Amino acid sequence: MSTLTPSIIALVATSVICLVIGASLMPLTKGLTEVVPTIGFGIAFAIGLGINARLINSGINLSALLPFMAAVVPLCAIAVGIIFYGESASALKISLLIMSCLTIGFASSMS
Repeated sequence: MSTLTPSIIALVATSVICLVIGASLMPLTKGLTEVVPTIGFGIAFAIGLGINARLINSGINLSALLPFMAAVVPLCAIAVGIIFYGESASALKISLLIMSCLTIGFASSMS
C-alpha cells in the first residue's frame, strides 16, 4: 500500500464528493428521463469512479479503498437527502447507519 500523501487524500476526497454529487442527482434525473441532471449524474459518477481507478493503480489497496468508500459515500448521500430532500432522520435510522459503517470499517481491518 502506498503512503497517504496529501495528493492521495485530496483524490479520495474528490472522489467522495463526485460520487455523492452523482448520488444526489439521482432523484432529479426522474429515472434518467431528464437530460441535464442525467448528464451531470453520469459525469459525476464517471469522474468519481475514474479517480478510484487511478488511486488503485497508484498502489492504494482495493481492500482498503472500497470499504472506506462503501461507508463514507452512503453516509454523505444520506446527509444530503436529509438536508436537501427533506428525508426523515430518526435517531434509530442514523444509529443503524453509523453502526453499519463501523462494522464495515472493522471488517475491512481484519486480516
